[in-house]
Amino acid sequence: MQKEITCTECANRCRLLVEQQGDEILVQGNRCPRGLKSGREEFLGERVTVHGFVRSSVEGVEKIPVQTSKPVAKGMVYKVTLAIKRVKVTVPVTAGTILVENISSTGADLIVSEQE
Repeated sequence: MQKEITCTECANRCRLLVEQQGDEILVQGNRCPRGLKSGREEFLGERVTVHGFVRSSVEGVEKIPVQTSKPVAKGMVYKVTLAIKRVKVTVPVTAGTILVENISSTGADLIVSEQE
């Protein structure tokens, strides 16, 4: 079984080809180690890193890209997305800044991701 996945772990947005051979999950196309881990997790359907944007009242900044600090259970993605919609940034922030600790009780923090 093969699956094509676009990795969202970094700005590279690698196109991954993931396949299962016996008990082994093989990932091709990743340009960094995060893609390898992400491809495996996405293929198995266990956990995903949630990405999105939060509103901003900082002058000149309409929205700020965010993501969870680590993958969360797929069943929690909707709750995390709803929580992200309620966040509003009022002061300037940089990549890596924690906006919400333990978002939706997932154990993951909501952090500012790198702006593209």
